[in-house]
Amino acid sequence: MNKQASSTVDEVKNQRTIDKYLQIYAEPESQWRAADLEQFPSATWDYVVTIPACGEHEYLPGALDSIANCQAVGNKSRVLCIVVLNGNQAREMEFKASNKKMRDWLAKLTIPIFSGLNPDGTCPQSLVSWQGIEILIVDRSQEPWLIPSDQGVGMVRKIGADIALLLISAGKIASRWIHNTDADARVPSDYFLRTSEQIVSTAGKAKKASCYIYPYQHIPNPNMGQQEHNIYWPAVIDYELWLRYYVAGLQWAGSCYAYPSIGSLLACHSLAYARTRGFPKKMAGEDFYFQNKLAKMGSMVNLEGEPIRLLTRPSSRVPFGTGQGTIKISQLNQAGQQYEVYHPLVFDFLKGFLAAAGDWLLAPEKTTDEKQAVFYSALQKLLPARGQKEIDRAEWLQNLLIELQVFKNLRAAEKRSRSSEGAIQQFDDWFDSFRTLKLIHRLRDDLYGSLTLVEALQASNFLQKPGQEKRHLYGTDEWLERLRATVA
Repeated sequence: MNKQASSTVDEVKNQRTIDKYLQIYAEPESQWRAADLEQFPSATWDYVVTIPACGEHEYLPGALDSIANCQAVGNKSRVLCIVVLNGNQAREMEFKASNKKMRDWLAKLTIPIFSGLNPDGTCPQSLVSWQGIEILIVDRSQEPWLIPSDQGVGMVRKIGADIALLLISAGKIASRWIHNTDADARVPSDYFLRTSEQIVSTAGKAKKASCYIYPYQHIPNPNMGQQEHNIYWPAVIDYELWLRYYVAGLQWAGSCYAYPSIGSLLACHSLAYARTRGFPKKMAGEDFYFQNKLAKMGSMVNLEGEPIRLLTRPSSRVPFGTGQGTIKISQLNQAGQQYEVYHPLVFDFLKGFLAAAGDWLLAPEKTTDEKQAVFYSALQKLLPARGQKEIDRAEWLQNLLIELQVFKNLRAAEKRSRSSEGAIQQFDDWFDSFRTLKLIHRLRDDLYGSLTLVEALQASNFLQKPGQEKRHLYGTDEWLERLRATVA
């Protein structure tokens, strides 16, 4: 089969994957009628971005303004912003007034284009224009369209991305990338210009990018009072330091999952989105689990350049994440306690673990028993002299490897692959970000414990300069400046 014919076959197969997703797994809001789709000519828009918005009347205008001021818009590219207004059945009253202000703002300041775009039996959808961009308003902020109590921001992101996928599949959006951000995010001017269909080389393997992760930094909120700023800004610095510390540790260890998990930073390829069956419908953590699936579909690319700026704000919209993390740290600070994180030695152990797995898969000439002995011996050397718990360390290691089914999955990776490189990829797909986190928690709880954030930063091998005899003592502001320059 020649190259052109092969490409055509792949295109047909990929379209079937997307069609299947849209028919079986997509949310009802994306099941537009053919007559509604036909109102729009081919390639109506060049780019698409989705924003979930719950109680965001103070923030949404600024997010839309940053999108409207992008270079792409200035260059006459057409941008569609899908805003999913939403409220939750369990917390309707908490955000009801703010959601009404959002609806009123959109109704007052935008120019209507089309209404009634919603499929039968679904919430209202209308298309409007504002400052050179077009906004598709998907309104699930009122009865009877409120988000069910057991679902959350994951469902909201999925609704927006499902509609984006439909429009890409129908040829209405030229770019095949689905950008996802938030109302408290301010995107950089070249936001839409950094994605492409490029092939990315990682660890000697060429793979198409499935997800781009934009750089980020938190910034003070100009509308926050001085007293509130003084409470929350130190907590925001600590939380961002923690996020970068964790990614730096994973990078040091050689993990394939070394990237920040922040939903407002993601642009995913439409085909990879369909293959993963979209965002999980979770109350929180949907970005972590979604990226975990995307990482098995292609390369996860940490972009360079100007960051997405995230406004400081405490938030209880979701049960964990940046907003809740900031609240937790600020409460610790006010109580005179210090924020603790994983001991840096957990990443040293992870590094040894991943290296031992690679050595196993690159030694096909050895027997399974020989490889097990080498693997066990390599990890035993990494164990601390004393653990957090009074345990037999050798027995603990044996039990850990059995519980995690490490040897079973190393053997399975070998059997499923024709080459050592393929086996390594199989093992990496199995030992994913969730299993990595599970191992780190065991190491913390049983062996290494936790350190305060500054102690962990100071003690980490991966954040100190090689060959540096004396470790420099930095304050949190200095650490943040250093890590922003070097760590995703």
